[in-house]
Amino acid sequence: MKTNRLFYKFMLWVLLIAAFSVQALSVYFLSLQNTEYALAFHLISACLFPYSLWKLMPKKFENEQSVMILLWLICALVPFISGIGLLLCFTLSAYFSKTVEVDVTENVSMETLPDDILENLQLAQYNGSSLQAILDMSDSEDSRMQAVLKTRQMSDQEAIPILKRALLDPVDEVRLLAYSMLDKKEKFIDTMIRSYLQNLGEKSSKKDSILHFKLAECYWELSYLGLVQGKAQTHVLGNAYKHIQATLKDTVDNAEAYFLQARIALVLDLFEVAEISLSHALTAGMSKTRIAPYQAELAFMTRNFDQISQHVNAVDDNTKKNAVVAEILAQWA
Repeated sequence: MKTNRLFYKFMLWVLLIAAFSVQALSVYFLSLQNTEYALAFHLISACLFPYSLWKLMPKKFENEQSVMILLWLICALVPFISGIGLLLCFTLSAYFSKTVEVDVTENVSMETLPDDILENLQLAQYNGSSLQAILDMSDSEDSRMQAVLKTRQMSDQEAIPILKRALLDPVDEVRLLAYSMLDKKEKFIDTMIRSYLQNLGEKSSKKDSILHFKLAECYWELSYLGLVQGKAQTHVLGNAYKHIQATLKDTVDNAEAYFLQARIALVLDLFEVAEISLSHALTAGMSKTRIAPYQAELAFMTRNFDQISQHVNAVDDNTKKNAVVAEILAQWA
């Protein structure tokens, strides 16, 4: 690209030199009192001078064709000295030109910023939707790389959808970075699973119950975060269900275990198991506000639409502020 620009400038100067040469021939024929040749060469030079001078002018005049017309009129109506005069004027004006500094802030009114502006900016900086927008709309490779790196400061639930979107990026470096971060999250969970499996059976039954619960959580997380898909997801959910059942064999008052079993059963379409598990979790002491969204989901999946309103109305006030939940409440409450 730089070579093309240099070649273009070189050709313009060649054209300018040719214009001077043709104008010199015009003067020569005029000295021989051959007016016809003198006029012909003058008109040719009047055509060569304006274009070359116009293209050598500052870029702001590049699209102003009226400037070239003005230069042509000067070269045509003022013979012999017009080209040299114009070139001399342009050279002197470029040499003696001064940069005009304007204080653009002079008339700008300063508004008082809110006290929590930095906190708001920090929250917005790591907002999932803003990072998603950068990946979807930014033309800057560096900006998209930074968006992927910012997911390290987000929860896995928020970060993984963004990283999956980055896997579709047209630039290899962005895709590889997103893939490596997803792979790192999956390997971390796999490492925990292998560690728990190695310790299983080596301790008391109570310790085994804890390990089965942790294994169920790990397998569930692989599926819930979307780190596995298709048949692999079905296999992982099956392992999660097997380990949560093993946990519940040794305990009858573990609300968290019943709650996790209900969530796994909902995904596996084991609606009867999900209903019983949610009921046991409630009996074991888990709050109604935490269980209510899943009871509402279960009622919807089993087409018990008349029960949905009583469950969604039990959702806590903070959850009701969520935009998605607010729309559900407007529909079902």
